[in-house]
Amino acid sequence: MISNNRLLAILDKQIEVEKRTLDTLTKAEESFKETAVRLVCMDLRLDTWKHVKFLEGMIEMLTISPCDTWSAKIQRYVDRVKLERMIGSLVREEDMMADLYGEALAEINDPIAELLLLQIKETEERHSQDLKKIMRIIQTAPLQSVKAEKGSDIVCDN
Repeated sequence: MISNNRLLAILDKQIEVEKRTLDTLTKAEESFKETAVRLVCMDLRLDTWKHVKFLEGMIEMLTISPCDTWSAKIQRYVDRVKLERMIGSLVREEDMMADLYGEALAEINDPIAELLLLQIKETEERHSQDLKKIMRIIQTAPLQSVKAEKGSDIVCDN
């Protein structure tokens, strides 16, 4: 098993690489004139930016232990209920988007546009599946972020 310090070092290094790639893609996207090439660069740039933000969030999630007061537990519970409601709606939207991309693909005859639309359609389908998985994982995660015999055993930094 990777130690927390080793994991954090790996994630920091990954952020550095992603940021360098993001800079390269931003410059490349600005330099190209052909729309298809710019779209490919934009797709990669946005994914890379998302990776940076996710990695930064993962580091926050792994290093910050919120004070486990009653209000913090309530807030985590409320957030999970709101997330569950929102994800139900988002899954329906993702499914509708995938269906619409499927309809567009049936009508298109440009090979580059077809490839790009197919990639987006597959991403929408994956989003729908991933949202369902994420919801199951979050629902089963403990409300108490730090293990202790009772909530009052957890010392707050504030």
